[in-house]
Amino acid sequence: MAKISEAVTTSFRAVQDNLGQRIKALGSFEEAAQHYTAALYKEFEESIVLIRLFATVPYGQLPAQNKKSVDNLGRAKGVSASIHDQTLVLSLLGSSGKEPTWNDRRDSQGHVGIPLVSAAFIDAIPMMSRLLKQLGLGLDWIDQGDTAVVKQTIGSMTGVFFVPEAASEVDQRGRKIIVAEDFVQKYGIKTVFGFGGGYLGSSTFSVTIIFLRETLSETDARQFAAQVGFFKTITADLVKQKIFS
Repeated sequence: MAKISEAVTTSFRAVQDNLGQRIKALGSFEEAAQHYTAALYKEFEESIVLIRLFATVPYGQLPAQNKKSVDNLGRAKGVSASIHDQTLVLSLLGSSGKEPTWNDRRDSQGHVGIPLVSAAFIDAIPMMSRLLKQLGLGLDWIDQGDTAVVKQTIGSMTGVFFVPEAASEVDQRGRKIIVAEDFVQKYGIKTVFGFGGGYLGSSTFSVTIIFLRETLSETDARQFAAQVGFFKTITADLVKQKIFS
């Protein structure tokens, strides 16, 4: 085990070598996502409290249980009428962390899927708003509903989501970026960061979000993201073939 802030290239190379062939032999993108989060958590357990991987999946392609969760969220937020089969849902596919229930996406209570129904809806969720903006996607594309525009926009993802101090960071409107204050306090969450990538010719993009018990610089976060960004390359075929197990 190692701290992310003290990791050297050999740490990243070991993770990549161990995962590469195993992931290529798996039958679904979901399996790959779980293997990926589990490997990173195991390697950097001194730093990581929770690591999760999300990917955009059209509502019509979601498993029944996921649809139910998205429907419940849609009703609670008054956006049910805007959800249709082509609505992209940022769906939880891989999860690993300190608590046993964090190691299976099906045990998640409130983060199964977030429907990208409108820019206004996502902007009302501070963490998701900053996430998409800092990754370089912005929010305007969500309202356009044009598949070609979506593919072009997703293909331009270049940034890193970065919250240096989870307990105190706020957005321009004074809202906490990480709103789950009990979670932050209980587990001593310091820095939160994320990174992602789009898949060529697809409306699918994946995002990995990591909650740390150590304070990380933005430079270190970017270096980490660059070193473990191989996930997109080795899962390109799985995205085309099968998302869920």
